[in-house]
Amino acid sequence: MNSSTISSSLSNNFNRGNSFSSDIWSSVRKLAVLIVLVMTLTAFSNLSAYADRRNYVWTYQYVTMPKNVTELEFYQTTKVKDKADDWEYRIEVEHGLTDRWDFSIYQIFKQKEGDAFKWDAVQFRTRYRISEEGVLPIDPLLYFEYKRKTDSTAENKNKLEAKLILAKTLSKLNIAVNPLYEVYLNYKQEVGLDAGISWELDPKLVLGLESTSRINIYKDGSTKSGSYFGPTVSVASGGWWYTAGAALGLTDDSDPARVRFLMGIDL
Repeated sequence: MNSSTISSSLSNNFNRGNSFSSDIWSSVRKLAVLIVLVMTLTAFSNLSAYADRRNYVWTYQYVTMPKNVTELEFYQTTKVKDKADDWEYRIEVEHGLTDRWDFSIYQIFKQKEGDAFKWDAVQFRTRYRISEEGVLPIDPLLYFEYKRKTDSTAENKNKLEAKLILAKTLSKLNIAVNPLYEVYLNYKQEVGLDAGISWELDPKLVLGLESTSRINIYKDGSTKSGSYFGPTVSVASGGWWYTAGAALGLTDDSDPARVRFLMGIDL
């Protein structure tokens, strides 16, 4: 091996090392910015209640934001795949318009393992509770959502979703069922069912089990289905609440697993 070859090899190794170090420091800087943001929000948060605390990570309970109350929520979802995982991050600001009607705006970001982090979509959501909790045998809530991709060339850029949230709380036991219908305009339709059951061990700790299922019907008539099942845990402290869930894929079309973490902060 001549001297020029050795020099070239050393240079390449050095450049790769610099690139790896740069990636690490970039991740550290992003984490530091997130920590500062969360600490700032905490300083201005109301530490007295859990306005929209979630017992589950996919299934909704019979809850809307109280009138004139605002909450910030952060979602992190990982689709565990056989090769490269997919990551999704959502930042949601929700506000109570009345005691039974609220509205939310989401900013959605995505990243495939090994690819660049990108702004993916904007989403708008509204929920309306039919009555006060416990008035009817089963508590019904109406949920509507619109999502638009930031990439105007995407085939599935517009999505509409309608969901019926049915729930019942009996002392410390909560049961919730969410049948839903989604349509991606000119792309596909999706029907699904999310369901959860949970038990409040303590006001600050709730344990549960949850399932989520989807059937995708594409415009060419082909279908694809996925179902997942697993545990959830919800912890609350001050004006913060945290909920995490991990679900294993149950069908051939399912990913091996999905993991979601939610965090809410009362503002």
